[in-house]
Amino acid sequence: MTKNRITLLVTGLELFHPKVRSIDAVIKELIQESRKELHIATYLLTIGASHIIEELEKAAKRGVKVIFLIDRLESKNPVIKKKLGMLDEYPNVDIISFSDPKGGHLHAKVLVMDRVKAVIGSANLSWGGMVVNYEIGVLLEGEIAWKIAEVIDRLAIIAKKHKNHTTNRHT
Repeated sequence: MTKNRITLLVTGLELFHPKVRSIDAVIKELIQESRKELHIATYLLTIGASHIIEELEKAAKRGVKVIFLIDRLESKNPVIKKKLGMLDEYPNVDIISFSDPKGGHLHAKVLVMDRVKAVIGSANLSWGGMVVNYEIGVLLEGEIAWKIAEVIDRLAIIAKKHKNHTTNRHT
C-alpha cells in the first residue's frame, strides 16, 4: 500500500513563492509525465487555457489514454468545442459532455495522471483559474489518486448513460 502524500498548490500572483508550486505548472507537468492514462473532470475550459488542450494532444500522440469529462460541452465556446472535437479524433481520447437531466452540474476541477498523482482544487481550466485568480489546490500522490480516477470513471459511465437515455427518449 502506497502512503499518500499531499502538496499545496496555488494560483494568484501574490501567492507565489519558492515553497509553493503553481496549479498550472503542476497540471502541465503531470500531462507531460503521463505514460498510460489521464483522467480530467472539469466544469469549465476556456480559450485562456488552450495550452492544456495542446499538452493533451501531445500526450494522445504518445499513446496516453485520455478521459476528459466536461460539464455541458454543448454550452462551451465554439473554439473550445472545435479543439476538443479535434482531440476526440484520437482513438485513445474520450471527450465526454456531462449533462445531468436533473439539472446538476459537474463542478469538479480534477486531473489524475496514471492513477498515481492527482490535482484537485478550486481552479477552472481558464486564464483566471491558471494565472490570475486566487485559487488553492493540492497535489495528491499515492493510492488516493487511484480512487479519484475510479470516481471519474464512474462519472463518465453516468454521463454516457444519461446521453444514451436522452437520445433514446427522443427517437
